[in-house]
Amino acid sequence: MDVETFKCKIGGFDCTIFKDLMFKYQAKDYFINANENELDIALKSYNTNPENIPSPYIAMLLQKGGQKILIDSGIGFSEEPIVFKGKTFVLKGKLKQLLEKEDINTNDITDVVITHFHPDHIGGVFSSEGKLLFKNAKFHIHRDEWDFWHTSKSDSQPPLFKFFVEKNITPLKNGNLNFITQDYQQVCDGVISVNANGHTKGQIALIIGDGNEQLLYISDAFLHPLHMEKLDWQTNYDMDHKKAKQTRIKLLELADKESMRINAFHFDFPGLGFAERNGEKWKWVYEK
Repeated sequence: MDVETFKCKIGGFDCTIFKDLMFKYQAKDYFINANENELDIALKSYNTNPENIPSPYIAMLLQKGGQKILIDSGIGFSEEPIVFKGKTFVLKGKLKQLLEKEDINTNDITDVVITHFHPDHIGGVFSSEGKLLFKNAKFHIHRDEWDFWHTSKSDSQPPLFKFFVEKNITPLKNGNLNFITQDYQQVCDGVISVNANGHTKGQIALIIGDGNEQLLYISDAFLHPLHMEKLDWQTNYDMDHKKAKQTRIKLLELADKESMRINAFHFDFPGLGFAERNGEKWKWVYEK
């Protein structure tokens, strides 16, 4: 049976992780500078087909008292395929449907935190008809991410990515926006943003919870557990490889120092586990 939701506690929060969509990637995009023989051995250790690396798109809901905080919004849903530059995309993200199954009305969401502006994180902000799905929520995004995608600096990015930003992010400009500008900035009660650039200009990670228990939501700082084992292995999806590696080390050391669980967006659902340290080496261990 395909599990689409996972529930746990994070400090004082009731946490629900939703599987919005399953996608697949290829090793040639995930590990662009890896030695071929070394990569082959590494992928076999994970029983992974280099032509088909399954990856969930997720969203996380945190509930405590009157707070209903949504982290990322999935890829979006449309009955009609999106036609862009002659290519057709059918997006059947399940987030809205899964929220409804949990008796969560999108109008009841108090806060939406967007970790960065790639399609699988922002596609569910507006409906296919262009209606804001979380009309009563405050949106929290990093100022550097906003500025990058709304200037000529983003001209080199894939046109489809820019299309998603124009459809799902730009219309928020006159709305209830909170711009994150500092490292380790409190976003909501119990949620602290951590600068995690490299994958994109203004990506953030999140420290979630309280003094009793904390979790580190790492978004796309790591796309596969092998990126923890091989910190130098680069992906086609990172804008700045040097900064991406610095961010990887920063987040691993933060989780290790504070003994935090980790949630990884693209790891096997629900993406919960720990980073085990052995000197300067790291190994991902899924939570049982």
